[in-house]
Amino acid sequence: MFTITILAFGSIKEFYLLSGIAEYSKRLSRFVNLNIMELAEQATPVDASPTQIQANLSADAKKVLLAIPKQAYVVSLDRRGKTWTSEAWSQNLESLKLRTSHLVLLIGGSHGLHESLDSIIKEKWSFSTLTFPHQLFRLMLLEQLYRAWMIAEGKPYHK
Repeated sequence: MFTITILAFGSIKEFYLLSGIAEYSKRLSRFVNLNIMELAEQATPVDASPTQIQANLSADAKKVLLAIPKQAYVVSLDRRGKTWTSEAWSQNLESLKLRTSHLVLLIGGSHGLHESLDSIIKEKWSFSTLTFPHQLFRLMLLEQLYRAWMIAEGKPYHK
């Protein structure tokens, strides 16, 4: 079975988000092995210098590299990435299933991802040029993954 790992910084504490994440995780379990891995983000003060921010991003990148399984196809979710329609994204995911058995979807921290990760990132995808709260985005991502599988299965969910 196809495996999707969502690798994200921070933990979710809000009940309504946890409830939605649990629901879409359960729905997706019919189609994929889903793993959600949370990494602790380096604490960065609001008044941190650019040098301190880069140092923290570098430390976070090391955590990412340790968490990503070998042979996984890594995609970062980035507002500057490629955008999709729901139907095209569903087709793309179906195509990826033929090329890899493990997809890692990487959600960066509050300052993004360190450039050193560019060497392992195969693609960058965007849901919007808007910036979303990371916790809410995780729920949105799961809903969109479920929508993509419903489209692939020819189910009317996405209409």
